[in-house]
Amino acid sequence: MMLLGLLLVLGLAGLALVAFMDNDGLFTTSAGAVELFGYTFSPTVGEVFLIGTAAGALFLVGLFMLFSGAGRRARRRMAARRELAAQRAENLALKRKHDTIATELAAQRAAEAGAADAEREVEAARAARDAKLARDGAEAEADERLSTR
Repeated sequence: MMLLGLLLVLGLAGLALVAFMDNDGLFTTSAGAVELFGYTFSPTVGEVFLIGTAAGALFLVGLFMLFSGAGRRARRRMAARRELAAQRAENLALKRKHDTIATELAAQRAAEAGAADAEREVEAARAARDAKLARDGAEAEADERLSTR
């Protein structure tokens, strides 16, 4: 869509340039002979004005097509970024939940194994969970900084 709009704008700009260069500046009944695609015709000043108006309208349509295509692409890109950020946040929440359950399981097993060993296992599991959460949080922040650029 953007390419078609750009081609339309460039083509009409070239056509307007050719018409401008062929104009002698004489505003008589006949505007002169114009040859286009192998056909020759002699428009009046009024016809030249109407042709210019139509060319301007087509130029605006081309610009509209160009900018609407660019806007649509930008909206899609922003939606994809939002979806990626939501997925990363969900992954981080699931990792935290998993680590919490793993810590609780380790505490339960430690309680069953004995009080002395229980304390060491619980502390080791908590330290591992805290380290992993800190690492995941740092990764999430780095990903967030990269995705906002």
